[in-house]
Formats: sequence, structure tokens, C-alpha cells
Amino acid sequence: MARLQKKKPAAKKKKARQGAEDGSSAENRMKASSAQSAKGAGEAVTSEGIREKKQKRDLSASKKPSTAGQSAVLRLVDRYFGNWIQFLREVKIELSKVTWPSRKQTIGSTVVVIVFVFLIALFLGAVDIGLSSLVRLIL
Repeated sequence: MARLQKKKPAAKKKKARQGAEDGSSAENRMKASSAQSAKGAGEAVTSEGIREKKQKRDLSASKKPSTAGQSAVLRLVDRYFGNWIQFLREVKIELSKVTWPSRKQTIGSTVVVIVFVFLIALFLGAVDIGLSSLVRLIL
């Protein structure tokens, strides 16, 4: 399918023409873009690299400055259990976003599962009895 192109308003066309006529502004833009591309060429942008940067930033933001009055026990607890505590805080936040079923929906779903289990059990029992009687006839 073809995409329809919107026409630019006259004001934008004039700005674009003025920018093209202005050699200095075009040169500045080209220099800035080439500097950015040269900077980006040395660094490979990957999702892992971005994730690591976010984790470092989160860790540095979450670290509390250790005060001289803080006991050694509290520092050990913070060092060893800090990640666990942070994880549990995030779990609590995520669980608050969950849409929990109502009591009526939960009971209805449970009844459906129990009935289905009994029907499958009856079917498999009937197949088992049939196959075992068939094996007895053959042997």
C-alpha cells in the first residue's frame, strides 16, 4: 500500500530553503552529525550494554552513603541482603499492578477444573478397563 505524504506548510519550506542557502548552518549540522557518528563508531550499542549501564545507574542511585555512626552489623546486612530487599520491594510493586480475580471467578474456575479432571479420570478408567479385558482375551 502506498503511503500518503503530507505537504509541508509554507513556513517550514522557507526555513528549509534558508537553511540550505545558509552554508554555515549546514556546515555546523554536518560537523555535529559527523562528530556524533565518529563517537558512536567506537562504541557498539547493544541491549546488554544499555542494560548494564542502567543497572550501574540503579545501583549507584540505590546505594546509601555509609555513615560513620552506622554499625558494622547494619553494613553487613545492607551488603548481603540489600539486593534481596530491593527485589522484594520490586515484587511488591509488580504485585500491586496485577488484576486479581474476584472470589466468584476463582470459585467458578476451580469448579470447572475439578469437573474436567473427573471427566478425564472416568474416560481414562473406561479405556483402561477396556484394554485390560482385551489383553485378557488375547492371552
